[in-house]
Amino acid sequence: MKIKSIILLIVTFLSLSSCDTLSQLASFVNCKYEFAGLSNPSVAGISLNDIQNVNNLNAVSMLKLTAGIISGSLPLTTTVNVKATNPNATVAQIAGLDWAIDVDKTNLLTGYFDKQVSVPANGGQTNIPFIMQMDVMQMFKGESKDNIFRFVNNLLNTGQSSSNVSIRIKPTVMIGGQKLSTGFITLNKSI
Repeated sequence: MKIKSIILLIVTFLSLSSCDTLSQLASFVNCKYEFAGLSNPSVAGISLNDIQNVNNLNAVSMLKLTAGIISGSLPLTTTVNVKATNPNATVAQIAGLDWAIDVDKTNLLTGYFDKQVSVPANGGQTNIPFIMQMDVMQMFKGESKDNIFRFVNNLLNTGQSSSNVSIRIKPTVMIGGQKLSTGFITLNKSI
């Protein structure tokens, strides 16, 4: 009889925990998301924060860029910020999320954000930072090089036309040691 009570208690606890987790996931899916901008962009280790056009590059920066182009490796790093606002009465919380970044329908990167994300209830807001790292030179080898070139020019503020950036996120929760995910939530922004 004592073993049955313990098993019933464990099953009840797991059920209540699962319901709470699913409620938090539902709140996360129903949050409002918006692209909150890029921060800390750099190419080949050169910060792009103060560079408005190519004329702002100094001799050392030009040498770094030239060396990267000659070597065939030009790393681009930036943080893509997404603001989540929770209109729900329940806290929105997940264990992590899959993400993908597309430029003009060309997938640039995919990854997994392995940190817990919590958005307070009743209008609370949280910034979700996605660190994007890619080798620009490798991206120029594909058939989508025009899209990538336009995107990089827009990051450098030298572009003539805009790029359509899509951020797709797929929230994940853990229930009973198993991952449970929703479908992708897509955010679009023209840069």
